[in-house]
Amino acid sequence: MVQEASATHRALEAKPRTFAALMELYETNYIYMRRLVPDLERADAEREISFSRDGVALRLEVLERSRYTTTVLLTHRFASGCGAESLPELTVRVYHDARVAEVMATGGRTVRDPAGSLEQRWVSNRFLSRWLRFSLGEGHGFRLQSGSSTDRP
Repeated sequence: MVQEASATHRALEAKPRTFAALMELYETNYIYMRRLVPDLERADAEREISFSRDGVALRLEVLERSRYTTTVLLTHRFASGCGAESLPELTVRVYHDARVAEVMATGGRTVRDPAGSLEQRWVSNRFLSRWLRFSLGEGHGFRLQSGSSTDRP
């Protein structure tokens, strides 16, 4: 546990210009995603909602599933005067075999393209790491069951 916390701290504070620091951040994101959704690679649910203590909904939608990866959309749902608003909106790919998770897109805009910079990836994935840590601290979590699918408003 202490070693894990130390690795998490190093990943968040390391210089964003190194590929090694980015890979360590991906590993940290995987750890947080596993805490948020322990059974992600086995669950059949396509859409789930988690409510925190303050009532803000965290939505998880499985976009794509393969033998070694699961791609999900994560977003918060806020009630507003015009209805519901979804912010932020991150597409995250979880690599079950490599035990890493990375942001693929933010708000529908691709982060991981060949022209994308290391700095761009660092910023997006650092945000994901902080958001996941915050969400876990607020009590969010998805306990998916095999064969279940819920879609509450």
